[in-house]
Amino acid sequence: MNRKPKIPLDLQTTSNTAMAKLTVKNVGPIRDAELEVKKHTVFIGPQGTGKSTLAKLIAIGEDSKLNDPTGFDTNSLIIKYSLDAFIEPNDTSWKFHNDYYCLEYDEALTFTFTPKGKILANKYLALFIDRSADAKQILPLEEFRNQITRDVNGRPLYNGNAQAQSQNFYSQILPIITESISTLVPAERHLFPLLSSSIWSFLDADINLPQSIKAFGREFERARNRQQSLALPFLKVQYSFENGRDLVYFADNKSVELAQSASGYQSTIPLALVVDYQRQQAQRRFIIEEPELNLYPTAQKDLIYSLMGGLQPNADYKDAEWVITTHSPYVLSSFNTLMLAYKVAQRSEELRAEVEKIIPAQCWINPDEFAAYYVDNGTVRSIISEKTGLIADNELDDVSDTLANEQDKLFDLSRKITRV
Repeated sequence: MNRKPKIPLDLQTTSNTAMAKLTVKNVGPIRDAELEVKKHTVFIGPQGTGKSTLAKLIAIGEDSKLNDPTGFDTNSLIIKYSLDAFIEPNDTSWKFHNDYYCLEYDEALTFTFTPKGKILANKYLALFIDRSADAKQILPLEEFRNQITRDVNGRPLYNGNAQAQSQNFYSQILPIITESISTLVPAERHLFPLLSSSIWSFLDADINLPQSIKAFGREFERARNRQQSLALPFLKVQYSFENGRDLVYFADNKSVELAQSASGYQSTIPLALVVDYQRQQAQRRFIIEEPELNLYPTAQKDLIYSLMGGLQPNADYKDAEWVITTHSPYVLSSFNTLMLAYKVAQRSEELRAEVEKIIPAQCWINPDEFAAYYVDNGTVRSIISEKTGLIADNELDDVSDTLANEQDKLFDLSRKITRV
């Protein structure tokens, strides 16, 4: 039986514009997958099917190490995201590409600009030459990459002013062209409130933790030291970092150590603090594993709305980009509601004003900028309805439908026994 509300047929969309594409062959659980990475990209599916693998490959495709003008060590990014065990010699490959560059793995990682990327690079090169005191010494992009020599450990060796000037130039333009500023928010984020007073010693210790988890720990430490407080109205609490202590304040102004608070606070506050601080630094892409961890369904909805619209009043999140892995139908339904709000508001100014009374405009999501995939059996499939542009009704909560069907059968049996 279907208990889900129907989307009116006049709210249809067929336009889909890709921001980037990811193609994957034989990486961990993923055997063969091709997908579009949009401004908002969501993965759902059973545990162990490869949702995090896909999210981490997107993170590699937008990692800050791509801004290194000398290139990068083939293994460093793979190890950083704990994908080294997923590499199958002579069999693993993946490709992440957008309008400006392509990152490809086939026994080694390679970075190349697309024709459009080269045009943009040349544009910035011209601007740099105009301002450079030693412009004639700047090497062209390909020549610069080819001429860098390395020591026995693979570290770059710079010889002469030409390399120094070129390094300065490329370190300035590559972040602009690649926009490689993604942040991974791991499911293990709840660890760091428990380490409150010893995060740095923990991070510096030789502990066998994935680098991506340690990287998030450093971001949490940086955010709490520089921002120090964050109101979270949807949880009815305020976080504060005082004298080396992480505190959660409630409406009655009573407080408790974050490490001793409810598990939902421990998993959500580090996420919210890092995201909000980095948005203030113009960070754009956030890759969040299971935002719903330890949250009641209404809090899950409120968290998604807050991430899309801004965690603080007047916060500017409209250009933020999201990759989210989830097990929660409530997260999917929340995204659907925000897309539906956008679609209804486009029909007239009068409707727009009415929709804003229900959901603030800064939370709305353009369906053309949204992608959602079901991950299972080594591949992915889109769960977006071609008719509505929203997540298809039958994909929102198939477990509830299964449970409802089982309950109906049990009630039928009960009625038969009663009649006998």
